Amino acid sequence: MKYTRLLALLLVSILALSGLATVAAQDTMPAVTITIWSQEDPAPEAALQTEFQAWADKNAPGSTLEIVHKDTESERNDLLTACLAGSGLPDLVLSPNDSIGTFVDAGCVQPLDSLFDTSKYTVNLGAGQIDGKTYGVPTTAGNHIMLLYNKSLVKTAPDTWDDLATVAHQVEKDNPGVHGFDYNQNEPFWFVPFVYGFGGSVYDADGKMNLNTDAWTQAFQFTHDLKYGDNAVLAKEGCDYNCADGAFKEGKTAMILNGDWSLAGYLDATQSPALGPDNLGVAPWPKLPNGQRPMPLTSGKFLSIPVTVEGDQLKAAVSFSSYLTTDPDAVKAFTLDLSRLPAIADVKVDAAKDPLLADSNAVLLTGTGMTSASSLRCMWDSVRPNLEGVMGDTMAAADAAKASQDAADQCLSTLNNPATATPAS
Repeated sequence: MKYTRLLALLLVSILALSGLATVAAQDTMPAVTITIWSQEDPAPEAALQTEFQAWADKNAPGSTLEIVHKDTESERNDLLTACLAGSGLPDLVLSPNDSIGTFVDAGCVQPLDSLFDTSKYTVNLGAGQIDGKTYGVPTTAGNHIMLLYNKSLVKTAPDTWDDLATVAHQVEKDNPGVHGFDYNQNEPFWFVPFVYGFGGSVYDADGKMNLNTDAWTQAFQFTHDLKYGDNAVLAKEGCDYNCADGAFKEGKTAMILNGDWSLAGYLDATQSPALGPDNLGVAPWPKLPNGQRPMPLTSGKFLSIPVTVEGDQLKAAVSFSSYLTTDPDAVKAFTLDLSRLPAIADVKVDAAKDPLLADSNAVLLTGTGMTSASSLRCMWDSVRPNLEGVMGDTMAAADAAKASQDAADQCLSTLNNPATATPAS
């Protein structure tokens, strides 16, 4: 009798352990080899491998990651070639956002909205979207323009544009030969943030390019008045990127608008004798008269999934991508630990450890994701000559908005119907 009871208990134990093993097996995925094409630098690619191993150990034991490094152009061209051939595509593509539009136009990558919880990407998801659909989830964020200032000339960053004008004029009064403020005036990438600050956008809710609006007119008028208004702060002779950048490095301009890509050069006292770590300040764009700040365009690096990925490969690619871009420890390892900005608000920059990165991140959170749609080129090309007209005081703001829309419509028509393009002579 005792033997029978012991045997029964043993059988129950075996069945229980078997059930636990079944549950454990259900919680993990089959081992896979994920191939990713990446144009990242060596340090991020090493972190990518480390984080994949951490994900695999927990979710798909035995899985491996094959990283194929390519420069940006090679990655784009090779993916299009493989897509056309219908074979040889990777499981994941890690690229800048401006490659995504090309991939989508060619039908090479799949939409991701049903595969990811896109609500987690609060910073720059728009930079991986086209027509409201997500084709890339962000691994990093950045490429945003900020207000940069020389602390030896400007003690506190201005909070409004009126404050900026006051500070700029005082700097010029106290420091003969030094200009208070400047930026790349004729470049639309520096202008569009004003449009968003006045409540406008490049595309309307239906995805149509929408440039002839009150917000665009207000933005044209506001930037015009920075140069020609009663409280003007821009030099009449104008300034381009090299002009503003060079003068800022040499201490001949106290405040400029420039992107996060410029920080390394400004922190290097050899390249920027008037700046360096002690004198470089980073701040958000000043508030407009409506109380809103201009919204700089943001982008970053993104993970996309080719259309050929399915089954276990797709499940693993989605799971790892979600882990890399939303797990706080993984995000930190792939961004902050490499002095890069995260694309989710849940991961914070340590202001005490890296105050400039924290300041840059604060500006990033005021921005808006820049679409990767190839049609965006029509906006850039259409706005630029009209912006030049406004900043040259030869074109009215309302006329510039209308002319920009007309030119964009023509460009989009040609883009959508290549046969209508005028042949080259």
